[in-house]
Amino acid sequence: MAYEVFKRTTVRVEEPCLSLVPDGRIAFNAAAVRILAGAGVKSVLLLWDKSSKRIALKATAKGDKNSYAVSIVRDSHSGSLRAKAFFGHIGWNAPKRMMLPATWNEKDKMFEITLPPGSTTGRRSSRKPVTAS
Repeated sequence: MAYEVFKRTTVRVEEPCLSLVPDGRIAFNAAAVRILAGAGVKSVLLLWDKSSKRIALKATAKGDKNSYAVSIVRDSHSGSLRAKAFFGHIGWNAPKRMMLPATWNEKDKMFEITLPPGSTTGRRSSRKPVTAS
């Protein structure tokens, strides 16, 4: 009898990535979820740097009026948050899911990602930006 090797369809991901999803979600891969869970992050502020086309998700208290709740799947293999209004604010216009490498800033407890050129229209809502403290 000849055995066939089963080829894994998934692997443990060591590099954190955030996915921007057209339906208005930011999804976290398993590596990013492990970092968030280890740091005790349950709510974040969404930060936008227009000049460098960078997004940051900074840990904040649950009661902060500008906070977004981070939903993590029970087994800590994925998570997400709803950010549709934020996507409109920054003019994000990618037609399909975009996975981007994320850098964890331990000191500030925040993930940072850089959007690729052409992924924002430069169109913004009329809402005034709120500065993070």
